[in-house]
Amino acid sequence: MKIIALGNDSAGDDGAALLAAKALASADRYPVVFAGRPGAGLLDLLDSAGPVVLLDVVSGGGPPGRIIRLTFAQLVNGISPAQQVSSHGFGPAEVLQLGRALGRSLPKGCFIGIEGGCFEPGNTLSPAVERAMGRFIDTVSAAVGDLTHW
Repeated sequence: MKIIALGNDSAGDDGAALLAAKALASADRYPVVFAGRPGAGLLDLLDSAGPVVLLDVVSGGGPPGRIIRLTFAQLVNGISPAQQVSSHGFGPAEVLQLGRALGRSLPKGCFIGIEGGCFEPGNTLSPAVERAMGRFIDTVSAAVGDLTHW
């Protein structure tokens, strides 16, 4: 079991997943990988003997602070390359699609995202994302608990 957090902590809300992962890392129960924006390198990070919880900030047009939890199958099947979910370019859905094209199986686990609203330079979260951080961390903790028994 591991947690992988994506994002950029110098771009406003884009650092929310990294902040959540830092809070969870302090519990020291599961390995946490602070991956930044790995692009296709995420494929290698997802290779694991156990489940993975993948965290990122999404930019899907919803209200800032909205939290989504998807299986990897839902993420890869529900997103077209024209509909970016996160990581502002080559995101998790595209990485999973690439993995499938290369014959890799989907990893066990899930994706949890929080809708961002401000991606300007700086390390300050928008008020809506700041208010939602407790729920985001709770959602990740619940997913870790669910997957621990998988």
